[in-house]
Amino acid sequence: MTDIAYFPEAALEPAAPASGTGPSLVELSEAIAAIAAGLDARFVAAGTALARAYEIVEGLIGALENVTNAFERDAADAAVGNMRGTADRLMQLPAIQTARKEALVSIERASAALSHQIDQVNRTLSFLRICGLNIKVAAAGSGDFSGFADTMFVKLDLGETEMESLSREIAWLAEAVPAMFEVERQLAGECTQVIPHVPRKLSENAVALQRHQIGLAERAQRIAEVARHIRAQVGTALGALQVGDSTRQRLEHLADGLVDIDAFIAAPGDLPADVAAVIADHAVALISAQAVDTLETFQRESRLLTGSLRGIGPSAASLLELRDGGDGEGDGVFLHRLERSVADVASVTERLREADARSNRLSGLASTTAENLAQRLATVHRITSDVQQMAWNTDLRCYRMGDEGRGLAVVASEIRGFAATLATIATGIAQSFDGLTAAAAVIRGGEDDAPVDAGAALTESLGCIREGGERMRSGLSDLDEGAVSVTAILEETTGAIDCEADVGGPLAAIAERLSGLGREAAEIPEAGQATFDVLLGTIAARYTMAREREVHRAFQPGAEAAPSSDPFDLDDDDFDDGLF
Repeated sequence: MTDIAYFPEAALEPAAPASGTGPSLVELSEAIAAIAAGLDARFVAAGTALARAYEIVEGLIGALENVTNAFERDAADAAVGNMRGTADRLMQLPAIQTARKEALVSIERASAALSHQIDQVNRTLSFLRICGLNIKVAAAGSGDFSGFADTMFVKLDLGETEMESLSREIAWLAEAVPAMFEVERQLAGECTQVIPHVPRKLSENAVALQRHQIGLAERAQRIAEVARHIRAQVGTALGALQVGDSTRQRLEHLADGLVDIDAFIAAPGDLPADVAAVIADHAVALISAQAVDTLETFQRESRLLTGSLRGIGPSAASLLELRDGGDGEGDGVFLHRLERSVADVASVTERLREADARSNRLSGLASTTAENLAQRLATVHRITSDVQQMAWNTDLRCYRMGDEGRGLAVVASEIRGFAATLATIATGIAQSFDGLTAAAAVIRGGEDDAPVDAGAALTESLGCIREGGERMRSGLSDLDEGAVSVTAILEETTGAIDCEADVGGPLAAIAERLSGLGREAAEIPEAGQATFDVLLGTIAARYTMAREREVHRAFQPGAEAAPSSDPFDLDDDDFDDGLF
């Protein structure tokens, strides 16, 4: 068995030919195999750790996405709208209350005028009833006039009944106005205590929540960008991790190749010694070239891997910077402060909202009553029309009776006078009703002045803020712990694969020793060609990567011509270089 002067753990001796003395090629093979075994364990553990780090980073990304999606868009928009609507309503309340108070004054005046005017109508109807009795007396014995008078009484009864109902509604409205004035007075007092500073604060809260939502949307976009970057870094690192497996395979091939060469040197057959030496030296030169190339590839890929791993840590840490809104205040702190502020507003405005609600209820009743009264104007016009019809019928009947109808003509003249009086009263009633209608419109307000249920609106907004805060706190709870874990895992992984001292150094020493031991032959003696082809074919049969075959091809004489005996003509799946 041939010895070679190489000591892996000791100082290098001057290079000697393959046929020299020293440690055996088998010992070199065992040293390379030992490096390969330790390398594989390192990179398998590194791959497992990196996969765990990736899971944690994905968890961090998911937690941050929960934070940025803590508020459902529709719910947040509704909360902002509720706060703004309540703030606007509160700010407008003094002006609304003043207009409503003036409208109540108008209702009070119109009610008093209507009450007096209805009394005038009732008194006129009473006089008309007397006129009907006079018709019966003056037309004694005339069934025609008696039936006419009875018809008058029926219409007068109906008119009086309707006017009595109208009087009751006007009386209720007149009685309700003082109570409404008292509610408005209380409302005005509450307004002076909270307006304008409280609604202004509520409006600021709405703006703050809206800005917070915009900030969350922007942060969600940045989180997505960081997530894509981290995934790309992890993908690069996982790809580079294959250098451990590919280097292990190549080292195993080197170790086996040295054993093959040692076996050949030990039993060269019937080859002359000089021919065997040329073949052995050339094969060692091949292994030396493979060792150098393996070392260079390993160092290049391991540096890329180390850089990728070191880049993932800062990227993962940058996720934590996205927890807050960039103003130094955490989301949880902001939402807690916002919740407390809105709750304070709700508490401070409670009495104001109660007074406003009472005012709205009473004013709504007054408005409805006033509008209903305005619609009763048709009743007054019908009664006036009926009386005018009575006067015309009486005139016609008197005219047909000639001299006998002179007494009835006096009654007819009185009825005409009462009809004129009723027409005048009806005009006054119409004006009073117009005043009621205008006042009712002021009290009811337009669509833009529709009352806002401030209590329900603020409760809904508070609910949205609290629920969002809970989801946000839940999302933030594990961020710090996850980021620390990722950093620790990456540091450990980086340290595990940073094996320059354990792998790079020894492998470089072996490559340097082998480069001095082997000598590439310019031409293989014809007598040893067959044996040479078998030896290199045996070595090449183990290759699994394209790079190994490329290096080998340079040591295969005549490879450029691609001879039929070229071992790389085989199209075998075992030679697939998908890993590298």
